[in-house]
Amino acid sequence: MTPKSLLVTGGAGFIGANFVHHWVEEYPQSRLVVLDALTYAGNITSLQPLLDAGRIEFIRGDILDEALMEQLLREQAVDAIVHFAAESHVDRSITGPDAFIQTNVNGTHSLLKAARKLWIDG
Repeated sequence: MTPKSLLVTGGAGFIGANFVHHWVEEYPQSRLVVLDALTYAGNITSLQPLLDAGRIEFIRGDILDEALMEQLLREQAVDAIVHFAAESHVDRSITGPDAFIQTNVNGTHSLLKAARKLWIDG
């Protein structure tokens, strides 16, 4: 079953943006909400043609913001999540691992808690 409203986290990164372009072409009836913090890996210009055409909605935000995650899932009627948001720069992870733990572990946990709260706990 194809989701009616899909949230793509990290959608302005290389992999995320390619996924977004693919999804829009394959499933034009789906609504896409793209969330990205636009840190060093995010590039909004990779999504510009889809934004200009009104094919996606873009939200600049952080998966660590649990209130934002709940709000997006609820207000955008999201029924599926594709999660690409991550800190991925290996050299930076060696010199400053805290940011990686925050985003990759705690951010994912924040997203999962929001989904559980809205989809399971009701």
